[in-house]
Amino acid sequence: MTVSIEETRRPYKSWPNDAGFDASIEQRTPIPLKVTGTIPSFAAGTLYRTGPGHHKENTDRGEFRVSHWFDGFTHIHRFQLISTPSGCTVLYNSRRQVDDLLEIVRKTGKLDGISFGQKREPCTSFFAKLKSVFEPQRSGNPQLENVGVTIALNAPGLSSSSEKRHNVLTTFTDTSAVKHLDPTTLKPIGVASQTILHPALTGQLSAAHPAQCPLTGDTYNYNLAFGVAVTYRIFHTSASTHETSILATISGTDIKPAYVHSLFLTPSFVILAIWPSHIAAGGVKILWERNLLDAIASFDPTNPIVWLVIDRHHGRGLVSKFTSPAAFAFHSINAFEEPSLDAATTEVFCDVVQYHNLDILHKNYYYNLKSTGPGVADFIATHREGIKTHFARYRLSVPSTPSKKSRPTEIAKTYPLIGELPTINPSFATKRARFTYGVVDRGLSSFVDGIAKTDMETGENWIWEKMGHTPGEPIFVAGVEDEGEDGGVVLSVVLDGVKGTSYLLCLSARNMVELGRAEVLVAVGLGFHGRHIAA
Repeated sequence: MTVSIEETRRPYKSWPNDAGFDASIEQRTPIPLKVTGTIPSFAAGTLYRTGPGHHKENTDRGEFRVSHWFDGFTHIHRFQLISTPSGCTVLYNSRRQVDDLLEIVRKTGKLDGISFGQKREPCTSFFAKLKSVFEPQRSGNPQLENVGVTIALNAPGLSSSSEKRHNVLTTFTDTSAVKHLDPTTLKPIGVASQTILHPALTGQLSAAHPAQCPLTGDTYNYNLAFGVAVTYRIFHTSASTHETSILATISGTDIKPAYVHSLFLTPSFVILAIWPSHIAAGGVKILWERNLLDAIASFDPTNPIVWLVIDRHHGRGLVSKFTSPAAFAFHSINAFEEPSLDAATTEVFCDVVQYHNLDILHKNYYYNLKSTGPGVADFIATHREGIKTHFARYRLSVPSTPSKKSRPTEIAKTYPLIGELPTINPSFATKRARFTYGVVDRGLSSFVDGIAKTDMETGENWIWEKMGHTPGEPIFVAGVEDEGEDGGVVLSVVLDGVKGTSYLLCLSARNMVELGRAEVLVAVGLGFHGRHIAA
């Protein structure tokens, strides 16, 4: 067998992580995991993990490789934490989500359809591209739909009437497509689009992270329709009635189609930040490039962030619009509001993990992420400042009465070493939260190299790290006592790059010290996000 140049390279900075990007082994029957230390009983429940498992397939035409991490073949993992008097035992199962798509790849040696960043054959003709544009993309077969960025249980409005009587998982991505899974077996059971919520939601893009009210369970998102005049529709779905309403329909010469991964939510407002990750030609360039990343125009530092503030409760629609200097972000951390001294405005604060430009989108090609990737060293050396994360807190002074006047946005805080894939104590959502938890890239590996707890008021950090061990998104689980904002544990699935296997790590949320772990005998894919459902 011919060995590729990539596979003969030494791991970047001796920090191996390739096994986490080539994790195709599934475990459909739940098995017990060996637990060392203690996972506290209050963490009992089910932890789901999303994201790609692997990106390479042997085909009749040779090896096929997915180019970009965001396009890897979805693999969902389930950790069932069962309470006992001495702590939690853990059962584990997993399932690949696109077996029929994989079979097509094996037979054809290619991946059709619009993707996030898949590199295409340059010889594809103009007419072939046009033909693929006008062919329906929704297959109706969940085994063909690669939807698996975030996950929710019983998402409001998105289950059929028969499914509402039973638990159902729903996965989301950055399009208007959603996918349903069985919460125990993880078997794909259906696909749908946002038009099942409301007939006006015909646009192509949406946030992979719907914002959810911590009090009611209601969800909020946007739907972006391309065209000469692009249109954002901000909508709300009730958790009690499953009805969806359009809160605001927004277009205009200063409103550009953009890649926007998440929103902000406060008790009174939904806030959409349109980053200068603009999609060229009113979004139509996606149809030519066949992927979103190549359709995004080059970062222009003169293009501002446009902030849209939408009323949640009183039918006022768009109540304020702001601009601030150019930057980019995937993930909102939290948002909250406080009254001003004169009561003429409401002070809205938006906390976010931010980048200076769009370099991070290109960093996430597999050849830049994998420890033996041929592009790692050169990309990091050239783009180190662009791929660094920074914490930013924006203050938006929203007038009590609607005003067309745009006021400047103030950046109240900004400092580095904030973790990506940020999570907080969920009981502090839409309140002033102090602590956030995320994975950090300090330049020790080609990907991420630790988990950080960050004090968003002072910038102080607490770090969990272990050489050669690559963590996934930390998930906060609150303790049973009222122990303050950081009273609880943090769960993360970690790859031991030397062994090529993974484990579920449990840390004290207060001091980031390990309490226990559950060993998985295979590699769990270095994926995106997770969700803990309490027992």
